[in-house]
Amino acid sequence: MYYNKEMIRVSFSALQRIRSKTSSTYRKQQKKLKLRIKLAVYGTIIVVSALCGLIAAHFYQAAATATANAPRTAKMAARQNADSDSSLSDHSTQDNPLFATSPSWSQNFTSQTSKLLDARYWNVLVGPAENSNNEQQYYTNNVANLRIENGALRLIASKQDQPGGYKYGSARIETQAKQTFLYGRIDIVAKLPSGVGTWPAVWLLPANDIYAKKSPESNLLRYKNGGEIDIIEAVGFEPDVMYGVAHTASDLSRRSDGTGQYSTVTVPGSSTSFNKYTLLWTPTSVTFAVNDKPYYTYARPQGADYATWPFDQPFYLIANLAMGGSWGGMDTAHYPGNGIDDSVLPASLDIRSIHYYPYVGAKDIK
Repeated sequence: MYYNKEMIRVSFSALQRIRSKTSSTYRKQQKKLKLRIKLAVYGTIIVVSALCGLIAAHFYQAAATATANAPRTAKMAARQNADSDSSLSDHSTQDNPLFATSPSWSQNFTSQTSKLLDARYWNVLVGPAENSNNEQQYYTNNVANLRIENGALRLIASKQDQPGGYKYGSARIETQAKQTFLYGRIDIVAKLPSGVGTWPAVWLLPANDIYAKKSPESNLLRYKNGGEIDIIEAVGFEPDVMYGVAHTASDLSRRSDGTGQYSTVTVPGSSTSFNKYTLLWTPTSVTFAVNDKPYYTYARPQGADYATWPFDQPFYLIANLAMGGSWGGMDTAHYPGNGIDDSVLPASLDIRSIHYYPYVGAKDIK
């Protein structure tokens, strides 16, 4: 085949120019594309960095807020764990119109630094229980059994040899001849012990013997003439069950076992948290309440005398933690001998505060 060399040369030169032009255009387009990619990447990096900064600032602010609130949050949690009702704090007022707004007598153990009771108001008993309940404790004034710590007065029962062959030490305190009460509201913020064999109580006895003297000294039950009010009473074999009891000389005629007029209420967590136990005492009734909720009232009967209503005289306050006995030690089926589970000891009745608001209502009885 015949080829024209000049034509081939011209054609080849033209082709080279076309290729050169095309390559130049392609390179320009590639540079533009790379630039756009770089700009997009840089833009993405800037946006992501900004977002990261915003997120970091948010978490930093949240962490700072949590840190600032940590003490307050811890205090709130501690307060909620300490008791289930904010009214259980060291309150100094009440709003029942039958009683004074402010207390006339208070014992606040929440802020007391001394481990000792105020001797102006309290007697500490030393010796065995002076009753017929067959209790197993010997009361001491040792700090092992009675002390103030962690914002509470603690009456502690322990397994420890005591004088007279007693195997348990415990505590009993009272205000006899030092502080008396006649009508009024008494609030006691307390945490009870747990364990079979424990028998805690906070109660009132008459400050004088005016009614006891109405029976001959040969009558061993004549002390009942004066009455007794149990604001707090519980036994370990009935967990979280609280008794409010009004004892009178008529107990034996009303109940065969002579246990007095009473009712019970369940107080969940009574041994793990503080609760407020209240007596509302007027000239015509005694009412028992837990955390401001009344659960039992003993009313003055019509035509009452000392045998059915001895609660018109001054009383003094007692707090004690008994072990075993005729009621506290009834569970001998599980704990033969004395009905006490030694494994729960030491156990304590802890009292955080006591407030007495005098009665200001009418005193005339119709």
